[in-house]
Amino acid sequence: MFSDRDFEFELVNTGPTLPLSERIKMMRSIAAPDVSRADIKKQANDAHEEERNMRWLRSPMFQVLQRELLPYEHGFGEIVPTYLSVKRIDREPFHDWRAMQRIKNSVLGPEWEGVEIYPAESRLVDTSNQYHLFCWQRTFPIFIFNSRKVLTPADAQQFAETTGLTIKQA
Repeated sequence: MFSDRDFEFELVNTGPTLPLSERIKMMRSIAAPDVSRADIKKQANDAHEEERNMRWLRSPMFQVLQRELLPYEHGFGEIVPTYLSVKRIDREPFHDWRAMQRIKNSVLGPEWEGVEIYPAESRLVDTSNQYHLFCWQRTFPIFIFNSRKVLTPADAQQFAETTGLTIKQA
């Protein structure tokens, strides 16, 4: 389904797309009349800081936005998560665990850990076939996977026959 080249990423661009002064003007022009100048400036500054922290990466198959979350975007204190927004270039859906693992490894490194969140309906954001990983360069504090175990297709078949469980390893 995927080739090795699909996981070789190149940096596309970095940095804000608008100077801060232009962003403030643009946000003033679309803001509701009751929004204060101070609120507009704060929103513009937040958006500018978020964009300053972004990296766009692209492979023949995937597009990834990478950025560290800002302090007001997480509750982990000194441990700053790195956010990866992943989508296919053709915008088609996919959800292949191995592909997400390879993307995380390629962009951040094999010893980073990442989690995907399935949020409360009240916090749901579903605007495209886009997937979100929140990653740390340390062990995520869930300790059920403390050692590596990868089955070959033959091992998986033998395990299935022995236990009566249905499993398949590609």
